[in-house]
Amino acid sequence: MRRLWLLLVLPGLLWAWPGAARAGSYADALSQCLIRATTPADQKIVVRWAFATMALDPDVASMAAVTPAQRQAVNQKAGALVTDLLVQSCSQPVQQALMFEGTNGAQAAFEAWARWALTGIAGEPHVLQGAGALMQYVDLGKLMSLVPLQGLSPNGSGG
Repeated sequence: MRRLWLLLVLPGLLWAWPGAARAGSYADALSQCLIRATTPADQKIVVRWAFATMALDPDVASMAAVTPAQRQAVNQKAGALVTDLLVQSCSQPVQQALMFEGTNGAQAAFEAWARWALTGIAGEPHVLQGAGALMQYVDLGKLMSLVPLQGLSPNGSGG
């Protein structure tokens, strides 16, 4: 059941990140540098920043209570983190991505890093439990009508 949820929901959440810039080899190197340089504590800062930022959307603002002081604090921490990663930890890959692929390459690297940082929350037990609650409202019978009767092996791959 957890696997089904991940297959249905997680890709949509992760790939809905704004932008969709395409990465070249320098952007790939930059995103890998950013990922290697990001600690688990840093990753929590990114998740907190993303939550506080998404809470600004009028459609969800009433569901989250992020005070201006909390938002300022998380913005400061996230800003310091991004600055340290780009200027100290990954300065050479940043320069190369900008030089050879321009701002689109740097943007693609940063988006890949942010998606990676946010995937950590998907495995957190409380989040998994909350996400699993969705399954009680999904009509599995209707979903099963989409699965071809032939060509789908038990492990979920074709053929």
